[in-house]
Amino acid sequence: MKKWIRALVFAALLMGAYHFTAGFCRKKTDAFTMERIHSDLTFNPAWATPVPSGQERQDLQRILSQEFHYLGCGGQCFAFVSEDGQYVIKFFKHKIRKPLSALLLHTLPAPLEALRARKLGKILSKLERDFTSYKIAYDELKQETGILYIHLNKTQELDQQLLLRDKLNIAHKIDLDGIEFILQKKADMAYTYLDPLFHAKKLKEAEAAIDSLIDVIVSRCHKGIFDEDAKIHRNFGFIQGQAVVIDVGRFRRDAQRKDPLVYRKDVSAITRTLRLYLEERCPELIPHLEEKINSL
Repeated sequence: MKKWIRALVFAALLMGAYHFTAGFCRKKTDAFTMERIHSDLTFNPAWATPVPSGQERQDLQRILSQEFHYLGCGGQCFAFVSEDGQYVIKFFKHKIRKPLSALLLHTLPAPLEALRARKLGKILSKLERDFTSYKIAYDELKQETGILYIHLNKTQELDQQLLLRDKLNIAHKIDLDGIEFILQKKADMAYTYLDPLFHAKKLKEAEAAIDSLIDVIVSRCHKGIFDEDAKIHRNFGFIQGQAVVIDVGRFRRDAQRKDPLVYRKDVSAITRTLRLYLEERCPELIPHLEEKINSL
């Protein structure tokens, strides 16, 4: 009996050590691994984009010849910033899509088949939603998002290697033909950009920044596109004083957004938190915000 107790205690200690080590590693690396950014996705013509040529290809090769260092991660992607600090490359978190092949190729006994079908449907639905959003951003919202290139299908024509350094500064070399990614211009987060303007009382520049935030929302609406996650504090930024949408994973087509009555409500809802932010940091700019919205 004592042997069994000792064995159970030893097993519990081993399990605790495993979970502690795994949790420690995840915290130190943000759970980034090379396996997590590779997929077994097959070619989908709906997500195809032309391989850059001419000057565009030269610019792409120049950008990607730099080392990219770990920047952070969100719900969909791991992000790395270029050495010159001007570009961000995002790799998709494919962990939830790893079971895709098994779910497609295998059937289960009747009691489990409905569960398999629901799981497969959920994975395919999220994949379709996310990649359709990235394609919309690339095709119609380049200026509003700072997107330079997307690669949603595996190819053979890029012929480009990329050197990444993860959160622990460990180097990884990637063949970009075999991986899905997004390349964007790097932006300063919206409030990170605005705070120094408020502090220095550069109100004219701050007014121009507020105008630019609203203009980028209206521009997206004019194109009949809805953003399901339009949060200024986390998904908007500035590139050389121009507002952009940083997170491009929640766009969908919605022709109603072209209606001024609809997009004015959209702007009012999205800028509600901006108004609260101004009340705390720079209340003298609230009349300008209201005037800009009322002019729509």
